[in-house]
Amino acid sequence: MGNNTSNSSDTESAILGFLLWGYGIVSQIMALYFWWQYAKEDSFISTITIDIILAEIKGLLWIFFIW
Repeated sequence: MGNNTSNSSDTESAILGFLLWGYGIVSQIMALYFWWQYAKEDSFISTITIDIILAEIKGLLWIFFIW
């Protein structure tokens, strides 16, 4: 009977881990997309310096930029 809470905790942990991995993968895909948008508009030097950082931040917070 005491083992039931451990199994529930393991299941919740697995689901949370899966969701975090999924969000991480999607955020990196979105970071590439945002970097590609910046690369089309800016110079080469800007693209390989500041645009990478901006795209990564925007990629991590992609859910707020989609709306």
